Amino acid sequence: MKSLFWNTTRSQALMLALIITGCGGSGEGGGSSSEPEVTIASGRFVDSAVAGLSYRSGSVAGVTDALGTFEYEVLGGVPQLVLFAFNNVEIGATQGRDIVTPLDLVTDSSINALEVQNIARFLQMLDTDANPSNGISPSMDLMSAVLAFSWNPVDFYDADFSNQSAVTQIIADVSSVDTQPHILPSAAEATQHLKQTVACHSSGIFSGHFSGADAGHFVLWIQHQRVDPASFGDTEPHLGVTSAYVYSSVQNRLIGVSPQEGLSFNSSNGFVAGRANNGAEFSGSLTNYNAINDGTWRNDVEGGQGAFSGTRVAGDTTAVYRLSGAVGVLNPVEISADSTGAIALDVFADNRVAGEMVTSRGDRYPVAGELQGDAISVISSTGMALSLVFDASGTHGDNHDVGLFGLPGFWGSWQLGSDAGVVIGSSCRLNQ
Repeated sequence: MKSLFWNTTRSQALMLALIITGCGGSGEGGGSSSEPEVTIASGRFVDSAVAGLSYRSGSVAGVTDALGTFEYEVLGGVPQLVLFAFNNVEIGATQGRDIVTPLDLVTDSSINALEVQNIARFLQMLDTDANPSNGISPSMDLMSAVLAFSWNPVDFYDADFSNQSAVTQIIADVSSVDTQPHILPSAAEATQHLKQTVACHSSGIFSGHFSGADAGHFVLWIQHQRVDPASFGDTEPHLGVTSAYVYSSVQNRLIGVSPQEGLSFNSSNGFVAGRANNGAEFSGSLTNYNAINDGTWRNDVEGGQGAFSGTRVAGDTTAVYRLSGAVGVLNPVEISADSTGAIALDVFADNRVAGEMVTSRGDRYPVAGELQGDAISVISSTGMALSLVFDASGTHGDNHDVGLFGLPGFWGSWQLGSDAGVVIGSSCRLNQ
């Protein structure tokens, strides 16, 4: 019987060889008698959550569940290669991590790469209800019958993917089991859905410090999507929008970074934070969607350059909804590093709400509360209180008036002692 992963490509075999070499051999003649510790970690395969994928990592094997959960070996602290397949059709391989998307299965790829698009198209075709926004899940009938099929390898590099004989045969077999047609989405449709997934998982706020010719604190806000006629000149939703507040402790100066479509949607999850009002530009990469690494900034107007790094604020991956927004005041005279910043909130299935507000100066206020209907009331042990309206569908009567233009989001007020201000932000559904 063929292995689930018999169709290993030359590049993937090379990757596996490198990992094995990098971890050392069995210890014979190696000068060290101790074996590297083997532990097991878990991650999720998403485009949204993809169920029904077989996976193997070292001695660990299984099938992804409704949340796309898989397990992988960690050898001596180094995550090992994970191979993904559907039945005997290999989808791809990558090093184990918290979140895996089709982007991670193609080395140095972008969301417009042909292989990435075709992997996304193939996965979305398998969905039983043809609605990938609520998860990608093959039917129970298909999962029961799939082992009876031995399909030919699929070439995800094929420019004529929809007419590839292996692909058409799989679609025919899948449709026959479910007694309903399974349709291969277009590259444009599949790419748009994958962008939505990556943008949602990337969304939130990141807090950290910058150094170099100038130094201080920053709060970066990445929005799943945003409608902003003033910034973009239209009323269309723009995905992966970045903006920020930067506080220079050297100059005691608050700097705003204007919104732009900053996410690169590539395998390194790169981003550009936009142009600050003093001319500086920040760019970096999101590692595992949780930390900013390799961050650099430069200012071609005032001069200077340097580095920055940061970590995600809140952003629990088990939350149903991820909310993130800007914090400020209505009176321009009161704008300062203490009255501006950003907030991240997680809404869970039991209506618990937890998160944190971070000022531009870097002060942090953890908050907790509850969602009741469309109202969120949260408070922190430090006295920070928020009263918010949460519009999960974008259909609230005040949605357009507050400036969300029909997109899901939230708005309201904050208060800390005698200081008070406003909050507005966007949201996305992270889990079903």
